[in-house]
Amino acid sequence: MTDKVHLRAPVKTYDGGWVDVELVVTDNSLIIGKRDIPFREIEDLEDVDVEGVKCIQIKKEGKFVLNLPQNLHQQVFKFIAFNLKADKFAVFFLSYATVGGVVSSNSQWEKGYFSVTDEGFWFLSSKNQKRIPIENLGSVNTDLRNVGGKQRKVLILSHVEKSNVVTSLVLCPESTLEMLESYLQRLFNKHKPSIKLSEDETQILTLIYSGLDFASIENIIGISTDELNNYYDRLVDSGLAKVVKIRKEIELTPLGVNMVDNISKR
Repeated sequence: MTDKVHLRAPVKTYDGGWVDVELVVTDNSLIIGKRDIPFREIEDLEDVDVEGVKCIQIKKEGKFVLNLPQNLHQQVFKFIAFNLKADKFAVFFLSYATVGGVVSSNSQWEKGYFSVTDEGFWFLSSKNQKRIPIENLGSVNTDLRNVGGKQRKVLILSHVEKSNVVTSLVLCPESTLEMLESYLQRLFNKHKPSIKLSEDETQILTLIYSGLDFASIENIIGISTDELNNYYDRLVDSGLAKVVKIRKEIELTPLGVNMVDNISKR
């Protein structure tokens, strides 16, 4: 029986340069040119920027990129997100409950799915399809929250979004909640950096998070340029920071932001 065709459109793929092909979206697969990709084999996807163009990056035994007409981008992204290879659970979720410790006034509970892949997790609803890379995950725990006038046990996820620590909540049956907490905790521990910071390194990490530059941190800590360079190298090598200027200015990675957030809770 032939699969139902939902969409047929000209697109571009990227492989060192743009190539024009036809995209066909059916019930069970994406057909890109001569390549047929079953949804059950798509491991993950995300929005990426390639040469200033917003594209969809699909992971399947490697990664490849699709540039769709602007009016079709979100439609195709949503369809793949709902159908890719993942464990999917029916839940209510409140994404962006807090941002940077501040309660988000326009955040509302949505009915949808919590979907987990090997490299991230998704909040899926008819309006939103939000992917959180697993390396951006800061903590996983459960707590009681007032939901609809009742105290309900919810899953609390902290993660990093544009250098801010964001908290999102998931509400579902407790048996599912406990399973999700256990599974995400294992993923989190697998990706958590093993580095143990000294007192000076902890202070430096926090000062970088506060937005101070190299010279200011050097003066506050009271150490030499060479010593601070060594500390910066250690933070970069451990994955907690990345170099953003040749003259040794660095910014925290999501792992670094999460570590500062955990330090502040001690």
